[in-house]
Amino acid sequence: MSKLPLPDLGAYLREQRESAQLSLRQLAEMAGVSNPYLSQIERGLKRPSAEILQQIAKGLQVSAESLYVRAGILDERVTDGDPAAA
Repeated sequence: MSKLPLPDLGAYLREQRESAQLSLRQLAEMAGVSNPYLSQIERGLKRPSAEILQQIAKGLQVSAESLYVRAGILDERVTDGDPAAA
């Protein structure tokens, strides 16, 4: 139950893309995917691979790991000064 729903990933990607003032077409080109495919990811209809997420992260200039967590590929871990994490 710790996995976030895909629409959350898509909404986050759209928010980041709009903050970066990139069109769907621009980000799709930067990530090397088609704009219909990127649109489907943003709408939560498609689940992108880790490789595609990495390319999108590069285009958005955000951490690929943060996208992996939102996509449910990685578990969110707290390690900064948390003695329980050691």
